[in-house]
Amino acid sequence: MNNSVRWSDFLPDKGNPNGAGQPKALAAYNFIRHAIITMRMSPGAAISEKETCAQLGVSRTPMREAVLRLAQEGLVTVVPSGGTFVNSISLRGVIEGHLIRSSLELRMVRLAARAYDPVHDRDFDLLMYLQADAAKRQDYDHFLAVDNDFHRLICRMGGFPDIWQTIHNATGQLDRVRRTAIPRSGYFDEVEQEHRAIYEAIRVGDANHAHDLLRQHLDDIAAVVEYVIADQPGLIVQEPGFDLSKLDLMLAPASQ
Repeated sequence: MNNSVRWSDFLPDKGNPNGAGQPKALAAYNFIRHAIITMRMSPGAAISEKETCAQLGVSRTPMREAVLRLAQEGLVTVVPSGGTFVNSISLRGVIEGHLIRSSLELRMVRLAARAYDPVHDRDFDLLMYLQADAAKRQDYDHFLAVDNDFHRLICRMGGFPDIWQTIHNATGQLDRVRRTAIPRSGYFDEVEQEHRAIYEAIRVGDANHAHDLLRQHLDDIAAVVEYVIADQPGLIVQEPGFDLSKLDLMLAPASQ
């Protein structure tokens, strides 16, 4: 698996090799968030402001802006005069992220089918190529990124590209669980087949079928959470009041 991560990968304009004039706070946020989602920064890990600034070549101001944004998403905790620490994976946070994602995306996929434009076929074909390539190389991080890009494309096809940013901001905890579960058997083929089926329903303008396929696709998160809990006990913090016997009910998307 390819585990290399380069700071330049997170600069908004990759055509500019020096990253001059780019928003460093956003790049720092993306870099640190990626490390948290991919578990390179594990729960409880301390984030050294001084060391991270030196590593990324940024000043403390953009670094602090990035940390503040991560804290707002529930991914880190800032202890006054005590440092910044990566939060544990919260079951409540996973469920909240899924509820927001499924609620918005199920609306977006209907709009995408109703407003289908063949111009998006090229985008989809590229995503399927990149997804297959990531699966072939067993590059779990890239596979998750391409997976998210497919769902971003649904929002764009639906005419509301900024909806994906709302989803992204709410699903940090969910993405940590999804990334952890990728190595499970059959995951690559399953996702590829489901993405193709969803897109085909969108392409032919069948909003109801596209909705049902996406609902089934997202409904798999209950099995994903159960897999991670069984495979890595203690990784997900189960807050009081969350009964795992009702996990399917809490995570299943609404029918409409």
